[in-house]
Amino acid sequence: MDLSVERDAHCFCCGADNASGLHLKFEYPAPGEAEAGLVIPAYFSGWKEITHGGFLSMLLDEVMAHSCIHLARSAVTGEITVRFIKPVATGTEVRLSGRITETKGRIIATQGWIRDPAGATVAEATARFIATTRVDGNKTE
Repeated sequence: MDLSVERDAHCFCCGADNASGLHLKFEYPAPGEAEAGLVIPAYFSGWKEITHGGFLSMLLDEVMAHSCIHLARSAVTGEITVRFIKPVATGTEVRLSGRITETKGRIIATQGWIRDPAGATVAEATARFIATTRVDGNKTE
């Protein structure tokens, strides 16, 4: 089975060619770390102008995936656990950050956070990604 994953300009979160996408611009402050910011669009309201939890989960998944990408590893989400700390109004500017916490074979453990303009954490996650390529760029068996 071929598990290779190629970056795609049509990615909803970071793809430059997706007209409906978020066009997130990621920064990589250190190896295994990723950051981005955005203002949450109003159409991601879940209830009375509160951001939908699924949207926040997607943002956490994306920033943790980019933590893996930064190390030149292609990886897919194997498991994610999200903790919602406080509601986030749509229209809020948030900051995403993620980092790799451990690697064991093909498993990459990560953490991610979403913070509001005051720096308070509004949601956090842990995830395990499954590497589909090794650091040297070769496919896994």
